[in-house]
Amino acid sequence: MKRFLLLCLGLTAFVNAKPSLQVDSDRIEAGQTFNLQFIVPIQELPQNRGALRLETRNNFKFLGLDSADQVMRPDMDDIFNSFFGGGGRAYKARVYSFKIKAPKKTGTQDLGTLTWMIGGEANTISSKIPVSVQRSYNDDALAVSLTPSKKSIYEGEQFSVTLSLHTFEHFQGGLQATDMSTGNDFIVHRNDLSNLDFKPVEGARREMKASAKYAWLSPTKSGTLQIPSFKFKYTKLGEPKVVEEKKQMGGMSFSSRSVKQESIETETSTAPLSITVLPLPTEGKPADFSGMVGNYSFSANFDRTNLKVGEALTLAISIKGDGTPGTITDPKLPDFSEFRSVPPENSINKKVKGNKVITSKDIKVFLYPKKKGTFEIPAITYSWFNPAKKKYETASAGPWTIEVEKSDAPAEPVYQAPVSAGTGTSAPVVQKQEIEFLGSDIRFIHPITDKSETAAPHRSVLFWILFAAAIPFYLIVNFAITRKRKRNSNTALVRKGKANKLLKEKFANARTALKNGDGKAFFAALENGLIDYLSNLTNVEFKGMTRPQMKQELSKRGVKEETIEAINSWLEKCSFVRFAPVTASTEEQSQMLADVEKLCESLEKLK
Repeated sequence: MKRFLLLCLGLTAFVNAKPSLQVDSDRIEAGQTFNLQFIVPIQELPQNRGALRLETRNNFKFLGLDSADQVMRPDMDDIFNSFFGGGGRAYKARVYSFKIKAPKKTGTQDLGTLTWMIGGEANTISSKIPVSVQRSYNDDALAVSLTPSKKSIYEGEQFSVTLSLHTFEHFQGGLQATDMSTGNDFIVHRNDLSNLDFKPVEGARREMKASAKYAWLSPTKSGTLQIPSFKFKYTKLGEPKVVEEKKQMGGMSFSSRSVKQESIETETSTAPLSITVLPLPTEGKPADFSGMVGNYSFSANFDRTNLKVGEALTLAISIKGDGTPGTITDPKLPDFSEFRSVPPENSINKKVKGNKVITSKDIKVFLYPKKKGTFEIPAITYSWFNPAKKKYETASAGPWTIEVEKSDAPAEPVYQAPVSAGTGTSAPVVQKQEIEFLGSDIRFIHPITDKSETAAPHRSVLFWILFAAAIPFYLIVNFAITRKRKRNSNTALVRKGKANKLLKEKFANARTALKNGDGKAFFAALENGLIDYLSNLTNVEFKGMTRPQMKQELSKRGVKEETIEAINSWLEKCSFVRFAPVTASTEEQSQMLADVEKLCESLEKLK
């Protein structure tokens, strides 16, 4: 019975063979050529047929057309279908081959429209020919790009850069950033990219895309500035290779062929960005220009205008704007010589709002009037350059009139002794508190014992021995106390003394993060530990400094150039690893921790 069925399958023929469109390749690669075949059974060819026309679109390029008659043989699917009423044997057909070059864009795309002139009229064979274009295995499996929100800005103006990643079907993972430095010409606020969201590309289900703002920057000088290339490494699937193997079995040799694809570790990078930075205009520049560039708001006010001597007066100043991230200069304050003041309180915050980093600064100035009177406080102004309006703007607050009255606080109670009779003078004035103290300190009079004057202590040898020993002891104690007070009053010495202890705490935090698998906390501990250690050793705040300022400051203190470069390299590495979607093994992180510890040991000489 089985033999009969197989015989039937082999003898059944295609009775109703139809024209069809197909490509000659299982994989069409971007930028490569392929053939689109229009297959027409000979018996289906029209008598009065004309030319075939292919109108391409979506950057597909038509290169040429060939035709030939071929014998078409059914595949196993055709034979299986023939069992259910189709056809099965070979037939002769005219094959029209369109040579086409695929576009660079990947994904499923419409190749174009195929028409055939029959009897002088255009007959549409297919109005839409979907073709799946895939990336070559020789090309990068990861495409990265960096796009600025503006390419031409003013010095000090804020702009953002967007990082985009596109993975293709032969991308295998292992993504790691090797260099994401923005250079030394910008003040940077980096975004947290740890939750970068990859989504499928429409029309290409094996491709993924992700995009997010990487950082907000502000140039520190004018001219043509460059953001260097961001570099990444990852793993991809290599080009298929045919491998031939020969085996010997029982005196006979056999050969086999197989296709293998190996994983390859490779690198890719973004194109460097050129930013044109314009200098600020000199026309209309206010004399008290703050140096801020952006859109700002300014307000200032006193908490009251009437007070008494001894009471405090608070001046509250608030400044907010979208200029240099994390930086706002102070306004010029009036002359407060008629008031006693204490160091002001400053608080500065930055927050991403919309597409900008908004920096706000609050200042509180505390003033104490020295005397009674009426004081005129002139207006306080604040100026900035608005790049959107291309002009300088100024905001003003005040003036104020401050009324200060004499304090009516009660005086300290005083005890006045009665006037002595006949003299007209009084006894010294004694405070009430002194009376209370004296009352608790009254000593009783004791009778003098009958002791010989020869028992006086100064006539004893032991007295002079103890007296002589007390002098050096006093000098030693006095020296120790003086040194401790001097050391405690010297902030730099105190910070240096605590530098190693605080560094060990940071490294302990890094080890805890490493143990918990928290990469973000690990690199944050390394970065903060290195910066705080430098600050404690030198008594200079390195937080908030640009890289050039940091290099210059370390160079002044005699740090070697290679050590400075190592510090800069580690800070950059920790910074971009914290904010980029990267992976690092536990072994790599352990090695990084050891390297930073070794670097800190080399900085001991700064002490």
